[in-house]
Amino acid sequence: MEGAVVRPQKWDLIIVGSGAGGLVLALELAKKGLQIAILDRQPHPVSLPRGEIIQPNGLRLLDRFGLLPELLASDIYRNERVDFFQKKGPLLCTVDYRLLPAPPSYSLILLPKVAQDLLLKKIAQRSNVSLFWGTTFRGFVYEGTRLTGVEVDWNGEKTTLRAPVVVGGDGARSAIRTALQIEHRLHQYKDGYLTMVVDRPAGFEGESRYYLGRRAIFGAFPVSKEKLYLFYMVPSGLLERLREGSFDLFKEKILSFHPSTRSFLEGPLKAVSSWKETSYMSCFRVRCGRWVTDGAALIGDAAHAMNPHVAQGRNTAMEDGIVLAEVLETCFRKGEFSAEALSDYESRRRPSVEALQRLGDELTWLWNSGFPPVTWARDRIFRSIHFKRDLHDKILMTIAGLKESPFDLTDRWRALHLWGGLPDGPGENLT
Repeated sequence: MEGAVVRPQKWDLIIVGSGAGGLVLALELAKKGLQIAILDRQPHPVSLPRGEIIQPNGLRLLDRFGLLPELLASDIYRNERVDFFQKKGPLLCTVDYRLLPAPPSYSLILLPKVAQDLLLKKIAQRSNVSLFWGTTFRGFVYEGTRLTGVEVDWNGEKTTLRAPVVVGGDGARSAIRTALQIEHRLHQYKDGYLTMVVDRPAGFEGESRYYLGRRAIFGAFPVSKEKLYLFYMVPSGLLERLREGSFDLFKEKILSFHPSTRSFLEGPLKAVSSWKETSYMSCFRVRCGRWVTDGAALIGDAAHAMNPHVAQGRNTAMEDGIVLAEVLETCFRKGEFSAEALSDYESRRRPSVEALQRLGDELTWLWNSGFPPVTWARDRIFRSIHFKRDLHDKILMTIAGLKESPFDLTDRWRALHLWGGLPDGPGENLT
């Protein structure tokens, strides 16, 4: 627990994991006067050299807590569009948030620590919420068959914390999910990303950039007034071989990825001198047979990790927290925490999450491919999205988290534009 303050061992709710979903859940239920314990195995909040995107659906939730104005005043990047380029080639497509039908008509790109610190600051204002840092979950406590709490290691001692309901928000390799014996499939994608944060050069005005080639992806996303987040796709089996090589040669791969990259990255990359200044991000998909059991529920990556191409990880976790809070409020009122009582949370959240997981798999197959017919189709699809407003709006609304609008067969046929012609490169923007 923070500091040396000793609190009662009995709580209304225990949340394992201090991610965005768990913090949002705690904030929602703290307003009802519940005593809430949040446990995290890290000794303190961790910040990795990577960026994250808060999409419009996530921004609306943060606004609900009065945090959006403060977030906008922080050192973040207001992103209005994403430009997709062909490796060593032309602009393929622009996905333009400014065309959203209602505010916010932008996303925010930022270092994960920024939003997390705002949520933690809000949590610290609630006297009925306690954070246990450096706490390792060891197992559940039962009275008969009824779950009544958790056993943890904290400050080198075994401690029992009791609550009628426990929520696991402890990531794709969730210990809570394992202890509940929930059937699941944990899929690690064969491609991950080597990431780093460098000084931000001039030239980025409202946009982030993706560069796509055959079996090649590179991205440059501003995350603050001074910093730029870079990610470079690396098949997991090639990571060690890459790191055994010269770091200068790796930087040269980035500089030569596209004609534009050398112009804006040569200076910033000179300040990065070793592999130690990079981080590797593995990518996972989690599919669970169920998200709830008697006395417990899963949220965020523990329930439904998805490929980062959809940029919805933090956003869907926060939505989980809101919906689960509504369901738990009813459970507390009735004193009933069975799987049946908790099931409304899963039934409300699972359809949209699974739609995003399917989209993530489709984008991975399409974007990461090195098979020439697939990359040819990908480039044609991007160019169609650039020209055809209805297709653009469908993909934008889905990625923004505002409406799941998957392409139907007609959309897919039109996206390949196998009838009628389009110019060889994108023309005027969609505005």
